[in-house]
Amino acid sequence: MTPLPALDPFTVFGVARSLDLDDRTLERRYLALSRECHPDLLRTQATADCLAVLQRSAEINDAWKVLRDPWQRARALLETASPGVLARNEKLDAAFLADALELAEEVAFAHDDAIARLRTRLATVLDADFAAVRAHVERGEFDAAAKRFHGAHYHRKALADLDKKA
Repeated sequence: MTPLPALDPFTVFGVARSLDLDDRTLERRYLALSRECHPDLLRTQATADCLAVLQRSAEINDAWKVLRDPWQRARALLETASPGVLARNEKLDAAFLADALELAEEVAFAHDDAIARLRTRLATVLDADFAAVRAHVERGEFDAAAKRFHGAHYHRKALADLDKKA
């Protein structure tokens, strides 16, 4: 996983702490912030000013990497709302882990005729995972959101493994 930037990515971008950020708005914000730190602006500035602009540029890029990916955004939102919540909730239910293992085996042994159906099923499961994370966050249930977030990792991994087969 991508480490969280030193600063809260939502603050760096000046956007609401939300899972539901519009992709186009985020991209426009990224481009506007990036223009503020363009190297052409550094030509007449003192060394200290140049370093500050370069640091700001790094912060913007780090925040962009997090905010543009919905799952990384969820991770950042959870850690911002409840520091340490992901670490506290890494342990998942044994029944879930058994199901995740079965799913991994199903992906590993999937043949061409089953791959499309399995991909559709996994996409549906991931949509449900994200919706559950969103619902838990909206209710302030950060521990439950973190557990679902960790569970979704297994589903995302299964989908990535399936995509490698195609």
